[in-house]
Amino acid sequence: MIMRKVAAGLLGAAALTGAGLVTAAPAQADTVVGIFYLHANYGGSTYTVTAGGTTSCTATTSDSDFTSGFSSAWNDQASSHRGFANCAIKVYEHAGQGGASLPYYVSTSGYGVLNDQVSSARYS
Repeated sequence: MIMRKVAAGLLGAAALTGAGLVTAAPAQADTVVGIFYLHANYGGSTYTVTAGGTTSCTATTSDSDFTSGFSSAWNDQASSHRGFANCAIKVYEHAGQGGASLPYYVSTSGYGVLNDQVSSARYS
């Protein structure tokens, strides 16, 4: 009985009523969907984009699973990227997925004419 009272004091009324313990669901970890690199060929500093929960992209690029912009420190800085969680990434020249863009790539070692010009991305 002492153990039950201690448990009730620590865990609430559920321990005394025999209703069972109620625990909160564990928090879902964020899923990495893309890593952008400061330099071509995946070099230099990185900027990691995550999606909430254990989400992944669909197997088609005909839809858009996620979009993102870059922080002001990374605006017009990225030169290459790698996609994760089944995501192909399409990069755009301007914020809000506007301006010139490259096709969807899971990974690309360089952005060519958009090198150091990328401001947003779409994930599919």
